[in-house]
Amino acid sequence: MDGKASRSNMNIISYSTIYLIQVVTGKEKTYISHVNNLAGSKPSFQLVVPKRQLTIRRMGKESQVIKPVFPGYIFLVCDCIEPETRKFLRKMPGFIRYMKNDTGELVPLSAEDRQLLIRLTATGETTKRSVISFDKNNKVIPISGLLKDCEGKIIKVDRRKRRARVKFQLHDKTFLIDFEYEELIKSKKETTS
Repeated sequence: MDGKASRSNMNIISYSTIYLIQVVTGKEKTYISHVNNLAGSKPSFQLVVPKRQLTIRRMGKESQVIKPVFPGYIFLVCDCIEPETRKFLRKMPGFIRYMKNDTGELVPLSAEDRQLLIRLTATGETTKRSVISFDKNNKVIPISGLLKDCEGKIIKVDRRKRRARVKFQLHDKTFLIDFEYEELIKSKKETTS
């Protein structure tokens, strides 16, 4: 088995298949670290965990944290998954299961799920803050970033925390994910015209 997990930005489009692995929630980084330590030097696959940046306020102090977009899930990106690679990854501490279809077959991500992963990793593994504004009816108008692609999927906005909740479907599961945004404030001239 010769594979190595990648922490750097990678070109997902060049690979033919992407699978989804479930691991212990909160242990994604540890799982990838174990794989990196035990894998060979020639990469035959990459492990990808899309992340998001959040500002957490505790006792009046703000801190920046990086959290996975899909807690407990890692994307396996490869040309084809060899039986020995499957067995190797299954034996790593923290592994729960490969995500399969209803009949129990290991299937790659659908084209829609693949596009979602490409959008989430377009600027690297950590999603940057989106820029949005609000119209006179307080409707969200995404200007740039990930939220621009998710305009119809935004289900809630918390203006105090500056977060937008987005509803994603991934491998037939629904995820409600909060992303931070920066608000573009319009000048009085723009709002009166």
